[in-house]
Amino acid sequence: MASMTEQGRRSRQRRLLRSVAPLALLAGLGIAWLLPSMPFLALGGGANSTAGSDLHVAIGALPDQPLVVVDMDPDLGTYPEIRFATRAALADLFAVGARVAMVSFSPEGRAIAIAELARLRDEGAGSDRLIDLGFRSGGEAALVQLAGGSIEADATGHAGPVLQALASRGGGLAAFDLALVIGGTEVSPRSWIEQIEPRVPDLPVAAVTPTFLLPEMQPYRDAGQLVALAGTLPQGVAYGTSVAAGGTSSGPGRVPEPAPRDAPILLGMIIALGVLLESGASSLFGRGAPRGRGS
Repeated sequence: MASMTEQGRRSRQRRLLRSVAPLALLAGLGIAWLLPSMPFLALGGGANSTAGSDLHVAIGALPDQPLVVVDMDPDLGTYPEIRFATRAALADLFAVGARVAMVSFSPEGRAIAIAELARLRDEGAGSDRLIDLGFRSGGEAALVQLAGGSIEADATGHAGPVLQALASRGGGLAAFDLALVIGGTEVSPRSWIEQIEPRVPDLPVAAVTPTFLLPEMQPYRDAGQLVALAGTLPQGVAYGTSVAAGGTSSGPGRVPEPAPRDAPILLGMIIALGVLLESGASSLFGRGAPRGRGS
């Protein structure tokens, strides 16, 4: 009887903890958001950091009114990590007067591209500055097909000022001054380096990618096949902060959101580590001693 009472008490405690845990998490994140930056995390790289600056330099070195193709193919799971850097890169392009053509080769990338196109248009990017090349199914095969032909219409079948400027240069990928690849798992900058560079060797490729892709991306950056890379969260935050500090205060050249705060990220890391430790301990030691046949 006492054992059953003890089991009931523990069951009530577990239910109480499960009901309170979400509120505690929200409260913790709220408090962490209000805390000042933590220098030891160096999320933004510090005031004198050059992390991610090569992307800012590459965009700043583009010619007057450059033509830039943006491959928007992040995946939904890791896009929150690179969203700030991605939006900063788009703002950076519009701040230097770029004419941007956005395309996607993955369903997840297309969903994100639709949202970003709508946001940029709401910010004032007109058809003379921004066009949608749509979703091209087939992954790398579609990318190769794009490299082998000319771009004559946008996703709606129209040819506006951007495509007219592109046609005056030949109409294909070689007519662009830069390819900016926002990469994920399905289509990444690696696809552009391996499939596009042999076909369009004079097209510079820059990239924004989540941290887990860094071991794959860094060799291409070291070899110069990527002219610029924001490949970690600190690099992306440092780059975006730099663009926000020197960019416009309105329009598509404005970075539309503040940089990620380091304290909530640290809290999330601690919680994730705690969950992993608890799960590992439960697997290793079991959740309780086995009951005897007669207990």
